[in-house]
Amino acid sequence: MPTQEERVTTLEQTTREYRPVLQNFAYELTMVKGLIIEQTGITQELRQNVNEIKEQLDQIENHLNQRDNRLNRIEKLLTQILELVSKNP
Repeated sequence: MPTQEERVTTLEQTTREYRPVLQNFAYELTMVKGLIIEQTGITQELRQNVNEIKEQLDQIENHLNQRDNRLNRIEKLLTQILELVSKNP
């Protein structure tokens, strides 16, 4: 069984061997965290833009519905006028 000093020496050696790997891992993890934060911000902006587009589409739809109603009224009036004209030649 190794002595305490041998175990400490082995632990120190292992720590030295893995330190660059752990530092690289920490660096990459930090980069991933930064990317996630950035993507979250972009996603929020996109969500806001989509909501604004939906509102604009609703406004356009309402406007088109108003135009349809007006055209329907005009068509109805024209039909009535044509009926009157055809009855009174």
